[in-house]
Amino acid sequence: MATPAFDLRSQTMQRFLLSLAIGLAAFDASAGSRDVVTRGLPEHHAADPQAQPITDTNLLQSDRFWPYEVALAPDAKLEIPDGSVGVLIRVESGGIARIDFGRDGLRNVPIDRTDVVARANDVRNGKLDKTAANFVLALGPRLLDPSGAVLRPFPFEVTALRPGFLCVFADPSAKEFADIATALAPLRDRADVLTMVFPQGQVPDAKMRERLRELGWEVPFVYDHLSEAYTETLLSGGVRPPAVVLQTNEGRVLLERAWRADVAPELGAALDRAFGGAPAASAAAGDK
Repeated sequence: MATPAFDLRSQTMQRFLLSLAIGLAAFDASAGSRDVVTRGLPEHHAADPQAQPITDTNLLQSDRFWPYEVALAPDAKLEIPDGSVGVLIRVESGGIARIDFGRDGLRNVPIDRTDVVARANDVRNGKLDKTAANFVLALGPRLLDPSGAVLRPFPFEVTALRPGFLCVFADPSAKEFADIATALAPLRDRADVLTMVFPQGQVPDAKMRERLRELGWEVPFVYDHLSEAYTETLLSGGVRPPAVVLQTNEGRVLLERAWRADVAPELGAALDRAFGGAPAASAAAGDK
């Protein structure tokens, strides 16, 4: 009898792979943090069969149901093979899906040339599992916490609880980095957003930790060897670092701006519009 193939889309398999990713991140963080024990992964339930069916029209606002992976339609007729499967980065206005096809690159594809709407309805109906919100699943195991005595992975369970993320793309050695840290530090006290830094340039993780601690801005940051690739994936073509992106835990963009002095108030207003006034959270990284 043939051995059944693993279903990589099943929630059990996804949770195993996520646990493995978090464990590897913990091992890689530093020699001193290899005794980190991954606590239980939080349950995530995206299905809601009573919700309005997903269409091309409401897909953008229905990010709760965005699938993690999507495939090109059989007759997509693009420069990559029909049926190719990639990771959905986000849905954008104008009916565009931003998809990472791995070796075939990052592509902006009309949603009607993909199966994203069908898969979103499968998530809504409970036919397709989601282990975590898409952005949380992608970045949660790839963050470091600079706040402790040793460099360690940022707790995934803390990341998973935040509905919003402020992604900061900046060079820690640049003159404006201290100004960015000062301007954005107050947002750390909001319970609805987690600030994370994507270091620009080749910045060893230990050096990045020292820089954030020097500024008193001990927010999580992305591993140095991954930051460049994620910067290219997340920033729109016309935006260059230093820049900020405010987005939901699924990756829907709420605000994207090149950095300038008046961006911080604009971010606060965008947060209020998206989530309402939020109670203060612990200012310590990891809410410890």
